[in-house]
Amino acid sequence: MEKTGLKRTEDESDKNLAKLSLEGSEEASRELVRRYAERIKAHIQTLVPDHRDAEDISQEVFAKAFQMLNSYDSNYAFSTWIYTIARNSSIDFVRRKRVATKSIDSLSATEESSGSEQWVPSPEEHLIFEQEIEKIRSAINSLPEKYRDVAEMRFIHEYAYEEMARELGVSLGTIKTRVRRAKERLKNDGKLNIQLLP
Repeated sequence: MEKTGLKRTEDESDKNLAKLSLEGSEEASRELVRRYAERIKAHIQTLVPDHRDAEDISQEVFAKAFQMLNSYDSNYAFSTWIYTIARNSSIDFVRRKRVATKSIDSLSATEESSGSEQWVPSPEEHLIFEQEIEKIRSAINSLPEKYRDVAEMRFIHEYAYEEMARELGVSLGTIKTRVRRAKERLKNDGKLNIQLLP
């Protein structure tokens, strides 16, 4: 496969980078990590304050994500998908730590090695992802009408700004302004972690 140039990689949407990564592009994978590493780690630290633990979980999140890229539904934003993995991984870590605190000897070999095994999303994890999408949709539906379409296109389906401008028949500048204002309103609402919105 022909390598994607760095400049072009930086300009690609998350969903295109995910596709390229699935096809074997290490450059696309690195760009996804670059875009999300700090945001994912910051989110993890809201659940797992220890810096070293958060760093380990963050690496686990990206390992899981790249293992299961074929399960990513490109109809939805990559950010929501990887955010769900990060949240689940953090919760799993906290649960494991609680079990270990109660009785370190009670952990089976299978449980101890689970972090290095092939990760397969469970039906529960799929459900949580769907719930995250619905949560974003619900917040978007509370926005004034002129922001709803751009917010859904950008934050749920991860349209590029240029695509949105063409489809809605308005200028690129107007699209960028509406997206920014929609994000500000969602931030003020306080129900979503807007750091992870595309």
